[in-house]
Amino acid sequence: MTWELSDLLRAIATTLVIGIHASHHWWFGVNNVTNINFEIFIDTIVNQVGRFTVPIFVILSGYALSKSEEKRPFDLKIFVQRRLWRIVPPYVLFTLLNVVGRSQFRDSDWLERGQQIWQAIATGMGDYHLYFLGIILQCYVCYPFLRHISFSVKNLYILLIFTFSLFSLRWSTANFGLLPNIGNLLSDGNHVIYWLPYFQIGIWLAKDREWTNLFVAKWRSRLWGYLFAIAATLELSEFYWMAIFKNSAEAIGHYTRPTVVLMTLSFLLWSISWKSWQSRSFPISIAMQEIARTNQNPNKEKRRIAPPFFVWVLCPKLKLSCHIQDLWKSFQISIKTLANASFTTYLIHVWILRAIAPLEIVGGILFVLLAAVISWLIGITVWKLVKTKRWIEIILGA
Repeated sequence: MTWELSDLLRAIATTLVIGIHASHHWWFGVNNVTNINFEIFIDTIVNQVGRFTVPIFVILSGYALSKSEEKRPFDLKIFVQRRLWRIVPPYVLFTLLNVVGRSQFRDSDWLERGQQIWQAIATGMGDYHLYFLGIILQCYVCYPFLRHISFSVKNLYILLIFTFSLFSLRWSTANFGLLPNIGNLLSDGNHVIYWLPYFQIGIWLAKDREWTNLFVAKWRSRLWGYLFAIAATLELSEFYWMAIFKNSAEAIGHYTRPTVVLMTLSFLLWSISWKSWQSRSFPISIAMQEIARTNQNPNKEKRRIAPPFFVWVLCPKLKLSCHIQDLWKSFQISIKTLANASFTTYLIHVWILRAIAPLEIVGGILFVLLAAVISWLIGITVWKLVKTKRWIEIILGA
């Protein structure tokens, strides 16, 4: 894992979260949609296969906190101040914006309004995307303790066994009524117990001494991609089966499912393999670069050091490879911008979806694409504007 990959995953995850919310009216099992056509099938893939995004966000949060300790030692006071300023102001602001706009709030007296605001803030249900900030805040509270858990293969196996067992138990009790006494003790999917394993994995990715990279290098990137495709197929098949079995999609289409854990981890490993794929696909050796610099030197006395035939054969490949590398650098700059603007975009995208709701007439597939593009354009614009105003930057978490 690297900062560059973290930025890319953040951009991908934000885009898919927008797609999940934009596809809500078209995915299978919602709003009495029980038939399957191409539009419903595609939107259901976006909505369900995209479920690895929120776990990825939590993993990236753990990675960022742990990785940042390489630059500055951990200080509890500074940590609390920075994290509270990062989460609490935007959480309260967007909770209030949604709550005060409800007719129930406007029709209530001041005491009832205060109760509604407090309930929304306490439960994370001020708006349908704010639960994530509550999850992250709970993870931040646990970080000073989790950072002391050292990485080892044994600890990793213990964590994975615990995670799959917990999610399998939650899934089986919620859907089949197995072990009802235990099921009653399990919290809902927004409880921190379901998210701390992802958070701990992110912490370990920054402290594993390249163990993950060496493990991923055992397989080619293409094979990790196949593994993710298999996991995504299992997750999607499980969703269809349970949606038909339970005659409901909303109740079973969320994150506390073992298939989502499997899909998340397989995608994470696949993404880590992209770096090795890049180096194999676009290799530029130091020798070739030196040859190119030598033969393009304006000093004629120093130009012809490399054999002419050798240069004649390699230069076209070198120029193509250099061009690809230049494109890749430009791509990385764009991804960095998307990553920096991702939190602001996440916060405001639900309001953008409400504003562009009339565009739903274009159909589910096109609307998802439009929603993603418009949300990113507005999100980046807002992020750039608020960067110049410190107090607005704090409120929006930019």
